[in-house]
Amino acid sequence: MKKVIFDVDGVLLSEARYFDVSALTLWEWFYSPAYMGLPGEQVHADLTEEEIKALRARFWKNDEILFWLKSHGVNDNWDMVHAVLFVSLWMMLEQYAATVGQIRHLSFDSLRGVRLAGILLRSCSVPEAGQVLDVLQETVPPSAGKNELFTALQEAAAQSTAGAAIAPYADLNSPLWQLHMDCFQNWYFGDELYKKTYGRDPVAPGKTGFLAREKPLAPAADILALFRELKRRGYAIAIATGRSYWEMKIPFETFGWLAEFDPLYISTSTDVDEAEEMLHQSLDKPNPFAYYLGAFGHFPEKYAAYVANPDAFKEGQYYVVGDSLADVWGAKAMGAVMIGTLTGLEKENARHMFEREGVTHVVDTVTDILSILE
Repeated sequence: MKKVIFDVDGVLLSEARYFDVSALTLWEWFYSPAYMGLPGEQVHADLTEEEIKALRARFWKNDEILFWLKSHGVNDNWDMVHAVLFVSLWMMLEQYAATVGQIRHLSFDSLRGVRLAGILLRSCSVPEAGQVLDVLQETVPPSAGKNELFTALQEAAAQSTAGAAIAPYADLNSPLWQLHMDCFQNWYFGDELYKKTYGRDPVAPGKTGFLAREKPLAPAADILALFRELKRRGYAIAIATGRSYWEMKIPFETFGWLAEFDPLYISTSTDVDEAEEMLHQSLDKPNPFAYYLGAFGHFPEKYAAYVANPDAFKEGQYYVVGDSLADVWGAKAMGAVMIGTLTGLEKENARHMFEREGVTHVVDTVTDILSILE
């Protein structure tokens, strides 16, 4: 058997909207009265493309922070937001302690706690992106992966008197992470799909969403032809994405791709979350579990065995098509052949990462993989 496992963002679909929404999430978190409500800016959903571009440049330092986080295996936009938000709140607490005094009671367990924090910190300035990047680079060891990155941030904050209050929230399972993820999803899904997905009204309604504005990284018809040609050549095809089920389903249906895949071999973050609840452990990328689901299928009774002994389930040769370091690590973990694409955030600059990691197959765009998979 020969199976090709596709990542989605940076391979089939552009990541641009995710990074735009990441910036909008930080903007709303700091300045909307629904969240911290800091003074100085009015948050609204009727933004021009130029305004969105400016916010992205502002909060991500012209994408430098995104590049840096990806270089440490942080591939999930929710986790990227978490890193920047955690450091920003830590720095604001340092400001407060230096000018007003130590905060003894601070909670980000609920929206009420977030709003109270906004009242307490209203005299503090939101750190600039360059300052956030400096703290990240000074705090996180150069060789750290994603888990080590957040551990390093947590430990460093805990050693600071002012940062001790925020330190427990570095965890990716913390209420803080859940609250800003919810904000992100409202921007990305829009009000209607958010309600359909979560069964509740959004905290700050009025958004149409970005999911319907997805852009394929090659003509949609060419990608459809790629899937069909691979199957004609005898390859099975699968998906392993950090997107949730709906984030994958809607654009795949729009472009006519979804019917080409067996649902048993489509792995999304929704599936990984369910497996984490079953197995009581973290399994999101760069953990290779998403690739195991794409490779071996959705058979919950086998999930523990996938983690303990994936080699027992391998049949033939697997290929992972991805754009990021997390994809490379996943491919290596499952003994797959990695095919790198240069259509992710770093574009041509990703070639150096692929070379460093020993990836010998690198293509300009996903449709070029046919020249490798004869």
